[in-house]
Amino acid sequence: MAEAEEKPKKAKKELTVKKLREKGVKPREEVIERSKEQRKIIKQITECLKAGPKTIPEIASEVKMPVGVVTWYVMTMFKYGQVEPDEEVGGYYKYKLAVKEGVEEGE
Repeated sequence: MAEAEEKPKKAKKELTVKKLREKGVKPREEVIERSKEQRKIIKQITECLKAGPKTIPEIASEVKMPVGVVTWYVMTMFKYGQVEPDEEVGGYYKYKLAVKEGVEEGE
């Protein structure tokens, strides 16, 4: 059997935005605005969940957004480890903020 091939070392990835800035390319205004709006929505959902676990309809009601929009953001936040399911109530999961490793709850 042939010896195991060595895996090439991964080159450190550079951020695309950083590369573009170095070239003097500025992002379009609508992209900047969309990004700001997304950060604002994530912040609203995060602030809502600081009070404790909530279902998606409860979050939507509190942040005054359509359930479909909140579902998309909560599922995205779940994918990236920002929220996690807590318990199931009436067919809905309650979501809570994920506890980051090395950070004690309440900090």
